[in-house]
Amino acid sequence: MAPRLSPGDATGFKLLFLLAALYGLMSVLVYSVLHMKFITPLAVEAPPDRFSEARAVEHVRALTRTGRQEGRPGLREAANYIRTELEAIRGRSGSGYRIEIEETAVNGSFNMMFLGHSISLGYRNHTNLIMRMSSVDSPSDDASVLINGHFDSPLGSVGAGDCGSCVASMLEVARVIVDSGWIPPRPIIFLFNGAEELFMLAAHGFMTTHEWRHSIGASINVEASGTGGPGRISYQLLSQLAV
Repeated sequence: MAPRLSPGDATGFKLLFLLAALYGLMSVLVYSVLHMKFITPLAVEAPPDRFSEARAVEHVRALTRTGRQEGRPGLREAANYIRTELEAIRGRSGSGYRIEIEETAVNGSFNMMFLGHSISLGYRNHTNLIMRMSSVDSPSDDASVLINGHFDSPLGSVGAGDCGSCVASMLEVARVIVDSGWIPPRPIIFLFNGAEELFMLAAHGFMTTHEWRHSIGASINVEASGTGGPGRISYQLLSQLAV
């Protein structure tokens, strides 16, 4: 004969069932709020002091007319497009801004481990486009924030996500800073680097040769990992080797 549950045991099971049901409902609610609710994208006509996804998408369309792989004409066209947009942003900036724009061709070499083997890489004439945005009163050695993204695309793709979306977002952020009139309290360096798909060659050139590298106090790397959904929209690396 199976043992019968006492009134106390039955009450305990009911409580556990209720807690499980509440936990399930809360999980569904949290998931719907954090993972299913997105900020409404703003149109091209949005106020100039707001980030507009539609304006950013226009940059993506311009950058993906052709492939931007290293060695292809589309990469040079993309660099020219970015340079034109940066010059336009500087042209609209007020007297309180100091905006410096550089285009550099970097050379260098380094060793790395790949598939368990030590290999050496040498490179020449890879392009970086750099814009440093600061207050006119900011000293040249003031600690800065680096925002980095690459403008070359992987093989077999025009690179809308990887990484045209990164470049587009950075251009729109830079535009918003100027058009909103907000002068950052610390300099911001926007680095658009090439040859990322070839083991981050131009980024290596910037971090080993450019005079502004010594002023970097924090960095944000903009990549295409967020295309997988909100769960992968951001992450951090604690290792100094990542910088």
